Amino acid sequence: MTVQDNVAEHHASAAFHHRQAAQFHREASRHYEIGKDFAHAAHQALIAHGHALRAIDHGNQAGKYYAGQDGSLLQKYPEPVPLAPAKAVEAAETDLSGSQHHAAAADEHEQAAEHHAQAAKRLDEKDYELAAHEAQMAHRHAHYSIFHDDEAAMHHVEHYGKSGQSAEIA
Repeated sequence: MTVQDNVAEHHASAAFHHRQAAQFHREASRHYEIGKDFAHAAHQALIAHGHALRAIDHGNQAGKYYAGQDGSLLQKYPEPVPLAPAKAVEAAETDLSGSQHHAAAADEHEQAAEHHAQAAKRLDEKDYELAAHEAQMAHRHAHYSIFHDDEAAMHHVEHYGKSGQSAEIA
């Protein structure tokens, strides 16, 4: 197996986990919209978060390939990824409900999955510059999804969380 094959596998795994995270975020969003089973919604969100972390890990592993090159792959498309979402995004999107944050996280995961799929395709075509760019875009969407994931979790705690060992979600 070549390094390039290994990178393509990481892209494929990242895309898979992003799609799984999107699915579970959509389920959590539906549970919040129905408004009855908040504990199950929180469980779905937790599973989504686990898939998100796996997706980011695979994306980071793939990204090491592009960062390890002579630098020319990343010169054409400068790094577009802030470590956290831009302040404008945070300010504009902190007023969303838990359901809306889960839906937004799902959308971001779906976009990240698509960029990973495109990165793998470009890698197979030996268009390394575009593959690197697609990997960067996937990384950006992954970070936005985590932002919405975190916001949904904070919304849940503020509106439905109770303290204590035997606390249940109302």
